[in-house]
Amino acid sequence: MNKSVLIGATASLALATSGAFAGSAQLWNQNANFGGPVFAVNEAAAGDDFVVPSGQTWRVSEVDVTGAYFNGSGPASSEVITFYTDKNGKPGRIYRGPFTLNCADNSGSFKCTLPTPAKLRAGTWWVSLSANCEFSTCGQWGWTENTVVQGYEARWRDPNGAPPCTSFKPLHRCFGGAPADMTFQLFGTSK
Repeated sequence: MNKSVLIGATASLALATSGAFAGSAQLWNQNANFGGPVFAVNEAAAGDDFVVPSGQTWRVSEVDVTGAYFNGSGPASSEVITFYTDKNGKPGRIYRGPFTLNCADNSGSFKCTLPTPAKLRAGTWWVSLSANCEFSTCGQWGWTENTVVQGYEARWRDPNGAPPCTSFKPLHRCFGGAPADMTFQLFGTSK
């Protein structure tokens, strides 16, 4: 699978954020340094890590991602968000989800309100997203890269694809190019 280059206008697709629940605030922000797309459609998914600071517990109620449609204009029929534990710098076991959602869709950038907040204690966690997007009616969807790596490099997998990326592997091993992260924000509360 070849990686396409996003035009500069993709950066303008980022959603305005307000937080899903009363009292929610931005907990994590990697929505910057826009690069190319990583296709995360149907069973294929990208994932990235984030850190809940020591002494804090987060209740994540909203996940926002920047992306775009290609070879069609969407919309995706649904989006799937999953939270994973960290296992030696890659997604480990599923901790919360998968949540199949109908997120607010702004030309491929999603604002996803979780049905119940995901309670996460201090430490490293992973969030993944894939869009249910049939090519004949939707086209393809790509999650926009963040060209600056925070923590571990983002991962990608396609369980129905060709090795080596049938399980979560670093983006550069799956697509070539420089290591990268994904663009996303997390909203909720912190204690």
